[in-house]
Amino acid sequence: MRDSGQPPETEPSARLEVTLLYGIFAATGIGMALPGAVLPALMRQWALRDSGAGLLLFLAWMGSSTGALAAGRHRRAVVSTGCAAVALSLTSIAFGPASLRFAGMVLYGLGLGGAMTATSLMQAARHPRDCAREMNRLNMIWAVGAVSCPSLAAHSLRVASVRYICATLAATFLLLSAMLALTALRSPHPLPAPLAVTPLQKRIGNPLLLWPIPLLLLAFLPTGIESTMGGWVAEYARREHRSIATAVLAGSLFWGGVLTSRALGATRFLRWRTERGLLLQSAWTILFGVLLLVVLPDRTGILFGNALVGFGLGPVYPLALALALRHREHPSIFWIAGLGSASLPWLTGLASTATGSLRLGLLVPLAATLLLLCSGLLARTDLPAAVQETRRL
Repeated sequence: MRDSGQPPETEPSARLEVTLLYGIFAATGIGMALPGAVLPALMRQWALRDSGAGLLLFLAWMGSSTGALAAGRHRRAVVSTGCAAVALSLTSIAFGPASLRFAGMVLYGLGLGGAMTATSLMQAARHPRDCAREMNRLNMIWAVGAVSCPSLAAHSLRVASVRYICATLAATFLLLSAMLALTALRSPHPLPAPLAVTPLQKRIGNPLLLWPIPLLLLAFLPTGIESTMGGWVAEYARREHRSIATAVLAGSLFWGGVLTSRALGATRFLRWRTERGLLLQSAWTILFGVLLLVVLPDRTGILFGNALVGFGLGPVYPLALALALRHREHPSIFWIAGLGSASLPWLTGLASTATGSLRLGLLVPLAATLLLLCSGLLARTDLPAAVQETRRL
């Protein structure tokens, strides 16, 4: 059994490692927002239809979902290797032949998924009593990176190309990978032990069966809605208004909404809310925002709707993740979340191509939001008896 209190992190090497992990998490936020930020440029440069762009996003986030499964053990190594994989994939996309582009997107997702999942599990183990707040803090740092991406990408595209952006980000991830590996080699302090496995968990065997279906949906749906909006919002705004400035602002407002709500969640401002109440309020906010985008596609509707969707999405995934980790500290829940990230943007692209309208394609995240609301109504936020008994030991 591990100590139930928060472990001290007074050693300089431990503090440096945590700082590096936060820096890596911010970089993964940039990495996750990048495909959506440069999607209009990629679609023109690679002559992609909406279905092809959806496939591009699917491959990246399916890779991310699969990469999450590698984070069960050797988590420091997974973070470092994941960052190196992101650097390699960006280099192949920027400078390799056209035949490597889609394979490069798979590797890109694998690296991001492994790095994010291993970092989340390491920090969850360090903060067993305050897991929800630490997950929100991590995802707030992630959102800082994501919210900066549209503006950075737009500025870079004005003076250079997608190749320049990929090369710069590849160098950043390679440096972070080397720094983390060097820190671990110079002072390999032990990681906190994982949660003890209960007799119930041993008896069930399959980790996915440890989580109730509403909680699995709460992991699957918000990440899917987030990746769909983050991936398609810039292209949607550009098509509706033929304005790069509007496309950049729409993406920035979306990620800014995510960042704002997670920043509030990291303070005491929202701590009076119940977990279930916060889930339902967030789901209603997302629903209203998506409806605005679909029903009122003028500049005001797109910008305000994106901000609302981002603000509503902010606290949902960190909260669902913390609830899931109370049941079992296992990377399978990240695989489910990654599956949502991969599936919904792809389905949106397919629906857009089939109907000839990206606006109608956004009915996919609208339906997902309705299902998210139903899941919030059905989800229980208390711990199962077996886990409660384990925590008392």
